Amino acid sequence: MTANQRALSRKQKIIKTLSVASYAKLVGVLVSFAVVPLAINYLGVEQYGLWVTVSSLIALLSFVDGGAGNALVNMVSHATGNGTEKHIKAIVSSGFFVLLLMAVIGVVVFFFVYDLVPWMWVLGLSGANSNPEDVALLVLIIGLAFFVGMPCSAAGNIQRGFQEGNIEAFWSAKGRLLSLLFVYIAIEMDFGLTGFAFAFVLGPIIASLSNTVYYFTVKKKRVSPSLFCLNVNDVKGVLSTGSLFFVLQITSAIQTQGDNIIIANLLGPSSVSQYAICMQLFMVVPMLMGLLWAPLWPAYREALASGDAKWVRRVFLKSLKLAFFAGLSSAILLVLFGQKAIQLWVGDELIPSVLLLVGCGLWMLLLVVGSATAMLLNAFQMVKTQIIVAGCAGFLNIALSIWLIKNIGLEGAVYGSIISYLVCAVIPYSFLIPSLLRRYSMETKTT
Repeated sequence: MTANQRALSRKQKIIKTLSVASYAKLVGVLVSFAVVPLAINYLGVEQYGLWVTVSSLIALLSFVDGGAGNALVNMVSHATGNGTEKHIKAIVSSGFFVLLLMAVIGVVVFFFVYDLVPWMWVLGLSGANSNPEDVALLVLIIGLAFFVGMPCSAAGNIQRGFQEGNIEAFWSAKGRLLSLLFVYIAIEMDFGLTGFAFAFVLGPIIASLSNTVYYFTVKKKRVSPSLFCLNVNDVKGVLSTGSLFFVLQITSAIQTQGDNIIIANLLGPSSVSQYAICMQLFMVVPMLMGLLWAPLWPAYREALASGDAKWVRRVFLKSLKLAFFAGLSSAILLVLFGQKAIQLWVGDELIPSVLLLVGCGLWMLLLVVGSATAMLLNAFQMVKTQIIVAGCAGFLNIALSIWLIKNIGLEGAVYGSIISYLVCAVIPYSFLIPSLLRRYSMETKTT
């Protein structure tokens, strides 16, 4: 296959993925916006804030897959550029069973520490406002759902590696719709906070499991996981590549999920609700822009394996320009009309300040540009660099957020994130990425 044919094939796969992913993300956004007023009206501001805080706490466990999921994306996409079907099956098998093993280990460790952790203290709760048994059960439900979903996520990562993210997106949309249906039933049956949590997490698990079974028994039966196809070198490859993503996931989780936990401890669950609602409104744009970026990671990786650096540079620069102008224009609109939108959405109780709106707008712009950049760095396997950047940003964010919240209030959380990201990510990447693209272009010309 010529370079032009490969470029055309990449473009067709990106368009196909985008067409279905657009539908899936739209469904996801609509479901999220529908669930929030349902949840607040049923649970109340305090319990909704508790739900958000526990979800953020469990999201910090994203590192327990050892980075194997992200490693699968890179290894499968690279193998499609220069590998054989036999080798691809070995990679798929190795990645799937590594994820399964990690999930089992995770469940064992989770049960071991579950009774030892003072959940009320961790979540900043008092016995007067919350039942310790309900809080512990809420953590258990969300935690177990996370671990059950780990091996099922392998199919989605493999699909992205094959540049078939449209399939993953299709099943993701089904999971969101099921989640909304189950939540509605739980509220109508008055199952309480724990019943709400169980209903919310059940839909995505069913969809993810269905995707895995269908994909490996019908769609891609020839590369379905098999114990007989396990390859020691590929297992090592998943673990070694994944180990870098593993550390990156920890540091990224601290940066993205830490604020809710800090706010809960310093200001209480009610403040988490206000912060989360405002942030959720602004995160719609990064979610939608993520549609454009997700297919680029495996496409970049396959292009690099094929020696097509020119295509990578051209597409990346276009994505960066689009990210900046789309993020900036969206931020201005949401800052201007955000208070009215939130009032219409959830009522008067959780309307944010102008200072919080401006902060969320700036943070949104940074995330949109940063996520476009991350796709290129992931394809180059510049994970160590991202670990250093995310680690510095994450820990600086914790210190800044605590200090700013104590001095200026709730708004300090988002400004801590902004300052830490500007210092630790934007400045270094503005020098690194141009140098990286120039160096790789020169290397491909000499080969």
